Amino acid sequence: MTDLLQKLGEAAGRSSPGAYGRWGAWFSGSLALMGTGLSALVGGWDGPIKALLFFMAFDFLSGFAAACRERRADSQVMLWGGVGKVMLLLLVAAGAVLDSLLGLSEPYCRLAVIWFYIGREGLSVLENYGKLGLPLPAFLAGMLRQLQERGEGGQGENLPGDVKMN
Repeated sequence: MTDLLQKLGEAAGRSSPGAYGRWGAWFSGSLALMGTGLSALVGGWDGPIKALLFFMAFDFLSGFAAACRERRADSQVMLWGGVGKVMLLLLVAAGAVLDSLLGLSEPYCRLAVIWFYIGREGLSVLENYGKLGLPLPAFLAGMLRQLQERGEGGQGENLPGDVKMN
């Protein structure tokens, strides 16, 4: 039993922040401070914010994959896409501030913003999925076309012609 405790103690000693040197401790502390600040800014670290961050990352990666497939990857587009994601998180923070300002017992404004953007990110993922040439069920491809046409005032191009429908 003492051998086990001694090995655990040695392992804990190797994994302490001091074991990584001064810069490692500084980096770990800075990362913890930024993560805590971001969590406080968006109203906490809970299921809805985790889902939003997942869909944001999924949209970013699927958009990059679609752009590579179409040979249209552009660093400016990616930069502004990233700026848009930061603005989205600031809108979530604004919802959290509104909840606090209005004295609401539950985060209604914050959750409304989060669910709205989860929906938008999800639609964007589906659109990127279609751009990758992967099969979409016919009803989803039709809904995406209708949404795109409504968003463009009924004019403009539809989804790419290579969207496969089942």
